[in-house]
Amino acid sequence: MKKLSLLTLLSLLVVCLSAQNIKVLKFERLEKDMTANTHGTQKLDQNGEKAALIKIQTPERGFTFNGGSLGIVASEEHDGEIWLYVPRRAKKLTIQHRDYGVLREYYYPVPVEGARTYEMYLDIGTGRYVTITSQMAGSTIYVDGERVGQSPVNHKYLNFGRHTVRALKDRFEGETSFMLTTEDDPGLRLVNVEQRDMSDHFGDVTVTVDNNAEIWFEGRNEGHGSWQTQLREGSYVVETRKADCDPQKTSFTVVAQRQNNVQAAQPVPHTGRLSLYTRPRNAVATYNGDHPIDLTEAQTLPVGTYQLSLSRKGYVSRSGLEYTVRHNETTRDTITLERIKYVKPGAFYFGAGYTARSQGGVTALAGVTYRNIDLQASYTLGLAASAGVPWYSTDGNDTYLSSMTYKRSTVAVRLGYQFELTERLGITPQAGLEMERLAGTVASGTNAYGDGASATCVSVGAKLLFAPMQRLYLFASPSYSVAVSKDDNFTRIADNSDITAGGFMLTAGAILNF
Repeated sequence: MKKLSLLTLLSLLVVCLSAQNIKVLKFERLEKDMTANTHGTQKLDQNGEKAALIKIQTPERGFTFNGGSLGIVASEEHDGEIWLYVPRRAKKLTIQHRDYGVLREYYYPVPVEGARTYEMYLDIGTGRYVTITSQMAGSTIYVDGERVGQSPVNHKYLNFGRHTVRALKDRFEGETSFMLTTEDDPGLRLVNVEQRDMSDHFGDVTVTVDNNAEIWFEGRNEGHGSWQTQLREGSYVVETRKADCDPQKTSFTVVAQRQNNVQAAQPVPHTGRLSLYTRPRNAVATYNGDHPIDLTEAQTLPVGTYQLSLSRKGYVSRSGLEYTVRHNETTRDTITLERIKYVKPGAFYFGAGYTARSQGGVTALAGVTYRNIDLQASYTLGLAASAGVPWYSTDGNDTYLSSMTYKRSTVAVRLGYQFELTERLGITPQAGLEMERLAGTVASGTNAYGDGASATCVSVGAKLLFAPMQRLYLFASPSYSVAVSKDDNFTRIADNSDITAGGFMLTAGAILNF
């Protein structure tokens, strides 16, 4: 056991010592690379001249660079490489790293010109650069189980030791192992993977997920909702993702030469809390259409925007209330519902009823209430005819002329003030002006007399309201009117019959208000 520990320590020491040896494996000009002379990627040195660009290939980060008296223009981290801008005519470069040591005063083997692009390969002393090819171009390459790209994979830096490379494309695959040691040539190592048809070891796979979530496999988005492929027999993991959700992983096993159906777990939506207090309590609430929600306690909901509607008997319903629920947050609000005003202080209305009086009839009315001040106009069409009224000549002979019956029509305007007695009862004292007109019909004889007789009256009364439901009144309106003027015909009719201008009347009916 002690021997094993000692050997391990010695091995680590050898690796550490060898690591303190940064080397440049290659430095050359990239003739066709215009990066250093392209707007957006070019840089100017302190003299306003275009700098040279060195693209440094290295498996590590954390390097510092010193260009001597000419200095360094800029250094940028890019995918898989470091971009180092140096002044034109730069001669040398010192490279330092905390773990891998120092390469002092490396002199460029070719002249460094402004606006030119160069490439440098750094060896940090822990491995070798390897280029991996496969029998079938475009194969997916795995090194020690990690996907590194598609063949050919150029200049992949691998640490010393044994490595296993797999190449997969469609149903062709291959695998090879090799050893990298300090004895190997520090130049580029080439590894080629032979492949063969492994159809007998593959199965058809269909992965589905609810809610049209994204399906990710080995770092790639393979689609939404469903994905069909062929995979080699074995165990795999698929991940599902969706905006505003926690991703979920599903493990599955592929059986060769079979259809493998996988129902993946759907992403779990991010949630927040919605806490709404309503006055009064126990309001009936729905969201996004007709989905019920209990607002007597805070609700946990998926993040998003919700449209709420509230209703309660005796109160005005509310809709279009919008709330946004955010991840791990509580959205709060207090909503006060307004009691329904059955007897409205402001409304436009119209209605109809029957007026009971001598020569009564049907009545149509319309009006407006503003701040409880009520202005109403009505028209009563007489339906009941009077008893026959005889007409005689006025020449002193009292010669019988004819007998007439009359129907009374009335146009009235009334002004009042509305009082709310209870939630559903109201009363409106009224004063008004009425125009009465008599329409005559010949009962006997040949001539019509008194047709169109008219009188003007003033009235007082009240309109009693009962609201069985919102926007509907049942009303009774007693009133008493007194004539203030009559034409001659009306006077003669009144003198010869029981027809009088004005008098007591009662109108009852229904009103719709808005």
